[in-house]
Amino acid sequence: MGALRHLLVVAAVVAVVARASWRGGHRGYDRAGGTVLAEAKAARAAECHDRCASEEGACRSWRFAAAEGVCTLLADVPRALPAAHMVSGVSPSVYTLQPRAYKPLPVGYVTPTGWLLKQLQLQEEGLAGHLALFWPDVEESVWIGGTQDGDLHERTPYWLNGVTPLVYQLRNAEQAAARMAKLSDELCQEDVDMMNYDISDGRVSSTQECHDLCVADERCVGFVVNDCDPSAVHCWLKSYAGPTTAASCRCWGTVARTYPSLWNQTQQYLTYILTHQNASGWLGPDDAPTDGNSYWGTFDVLQAFTQWAEAEPSLFDKITGALLNFLLELQHRMNTVVPLQGWSAARWMDLELTVQWMLENAPQGEEQALWDLGEMAHDQGSDWEQWFQTFTGDAGNHGVNNAQALKSAAVWWRQSKNSTLLDMSVSRVHTMDDTYGVATGMFCADEVLCSAPEQKHPSRGTELCAVVEAMFSYATMFSVQGDILFADRAERIAFNALPATWASPRGGDVWNHQYLQATNELFAIHSDPHIWETDGPDSELYGLEPNFGCCTANFPQGWPKFAQNTVFASQDGGLAVGHYAPVRASLPDGSASVDIDTTYPFDSVIKISVESTKSIPLYLRIPEWADSASLTVDGAAAPAPEKGTMHKLSSVGPGITLVVLDLNPSVRLESWYPGAVSVFRGPLLFAVNLPGAYSLLATHAFDSCDYEVLPTTEWRFALNLDPSNLTDSLEYVQPGYVEGAAPFNHTGWPCFITAPGRVVANWGLYKNSAASPPPSPACTDNSACSSFETTLLLTPFGGTDLRMAQLPLAFHTVPPEVVQPHVG
Repeated sequence: MGALRHLLVVAAVVAVVARASWRGGHRGYDRAGGTVLAEAKAARAAECHDRCASEEGACRSWRFAAAEGVCTLLADVPRALPAAHMVSGVSPSVYTLQPRAYKPLPVGYVTPTGWLLKQLQLQEEGLAGHLALFWPDVEESVWIGGTQDGDLHERTPYWLNGVTPLVYQLRNAEQAAARMAKLSDELCQEDVDMMNYDISDGRVSSTQECHDLCVADERCVGFVVNDCDPSAVHCWLKSYAGPTTAASCRCWGTVARTYPSLWNQTQQYLTYILTHQNASGWLGPDDAPTDGNSYWGTFDVLQAFTQWAEAEPSLFDKITGALLNFLLELQHRMNTVVPLQGWSAARWMDLELTVQWMLENAPQGEEQALWDLGEMAHDQGSDWEQWFQTFTGDAGNHGVNNAQALKSAAVWWRQSKNSTLLDMSVSRVHTMDDTYGVATGMFCADEVLCSAPEQKHPSRGTELCAVVEAMFSYATMFSVQGDILFADRAERIAFNALPATWASPRGGDVWNHQYLQATNELFAIHSDPHIWETDGPDSELYGLEPNFGCCTANFPQGWPKFAQNTVFASQDGGLAVGHYAPVRASLPDGSASVDIDTTYPFDSVIKISVESTKSIPLYLRIPEWADSASLTVDGAAAPAPEKGTMHKLSSVGPGITLVVLDLNPSVRLESWYPGAVSVFRGPLLFAVNLPGAYSLLATHAFDSCDYEVLPTTEWRFALNLDPSNLTDSLEYVQPGYVEGAAPFNHTGWPCFITAPGRVVANWGLYKNSAASPPPSPACTDNSACSSFETTLLLTPFGGTDLRMAQLPLAFHTVPPEVVQPHVG
């Protein structure tokens, strides 16, 4: 009880300090206008705040004229604007952020394992880990004193926003692996030495200690010990693994590092930006101070900095101090120089996320100023609420803007407390699906939202930037609102659209991407003419930067942020699993941890081991498609969870509890284009895989190349199946994921489906793409299709280079119940 009383006292003190900081208001800002409740003399701004607070909800904001000593209480909340000698603020009934339904864990508290770790390692070993070594917009960026990444200065910020969480996740995984290492003679090769490249040397107690010192130093890739005298073991840490020689009393060992280069690059870039903050507080290049469009380039650096601060407690004060100074300077410019414009106005919700993070984690006595900045960002930003309801107004049809803005209502609800926004978050998903949606969970937007009559054409594309931004938006929406619709959708995009945009002759790596991807992807060529309207003819090539380089810089956020949003803290002190993937995670207070062991989505069984010091609740997402899920707790059957819910286990622990969830999905059809169907099992979309013939167009540095790909097999298929009896026609086969393999490869799939098909003779081409699918039934005329049946191999969409994923039925119509069923 003594400890509990201590915690309550600390909480009370924190609450008083927080309230005290709000009492000071925002100096130099007025809330002019509004409905006056009362006006009276006051000596200090804090008195004005307290009078407003005492009005029990009637007073919503206040203003204090310091020169006259006059306090004015207001019944509404006019916007704060600069005014000398004024102080203003909002009442306690206004200034509390609405809590998230499930709070993301800080960077550093989620460690990937299994296939997810492999996918992140492939990303580091591929393009993300090498851009700073050869791509001018990162290597010679203006953000580190160079001359490249001009105009919006957005590409290095994009890159940092993704690689910052990535390097900490990989560091966690490597440290965990090091703790599993065996001892002594198995750590190194006896009688082998490696000369030179010393980082440091000194006396250690054992070979194990030398090994651990190497693991802990990011520069170290190997070590040598002199172990002839166990009482005087000497250790050399090495920065390079060079030629070895035979030598007595020496033992040479290496540390398997997948990330040191990227780790060092990331720290170098973040540190440079932090240490080169100018006197005004501005971070980064400041060559367009009167252009409101230029603010956008900083928003992703702010996200990178908040993630960096979470991962580095020793730097937290320094990083957040720099963030605050920047935000105050940004606020000054938005008020007195130029407001948000262009990209900055369209993407205001990303700025708002940083403001909210600062309010909750590091306000530093500037709560009211941060609150006012959040209001200003919304007011100066585009009106996405109108746009997603009517597709009219100032927000516009740019695809990536729409992907980022999906979360605008959820983000703004936290500050505005307007509950209508929660419904708008849900309705916009359905509106986008109905108008532009495609089977991968994305929407048709080849640069801009696709125009009629081809708004949902399966051969039209979606930009890679939109894919990763939509993933983050949906994860944020789930975190804020707790609606599994959003988590289902983020997962569908992650397991289908994201990996399908990468390809190479080797397969499975993360070196060459498309700018646009399509659900029916017949060619990856220089296409002129092309079915997409806005982007150039190279948009579907696989390469370094086809069409534009923005996606080259922005893609790294996809998998790391997905990993970071697998496990959450619940509001009642428990854990919540929002996305299923192999990870280990822990609550920041150390009271509970969870280990998720699974090869999902390639298998349906998920083992969840929770270790806690006390009894806690555990929430498990049950997807909308999981209508036959089952659950056991410590080997005993538990009540079947209901689909489309966050299933709550009220009391898990203390100690170790093993929960086994089998989502047990069935194969199903969905229709996202009139007269055509797509085949799903769980979150995975399955497509007819079209093996491709690669032609090398260009080589860049390392393994970066540009390729075109042409199909080598027939592609014009209709599915010969009865949609009311899929089990008679579709066979699901699960060889299983092979540990250490590339999860999404164009061979060796962990699961696949075989299906009967017919060739549709009159299905032709349109502008160098597959024409729209013939309406179902496609084969009622004997001359329309082949007389023989073909067995089709349907593989995970994310493991294809070329594919057909929206197909007609041969002899049946599409049943209405499979048309856009909104199952995630």
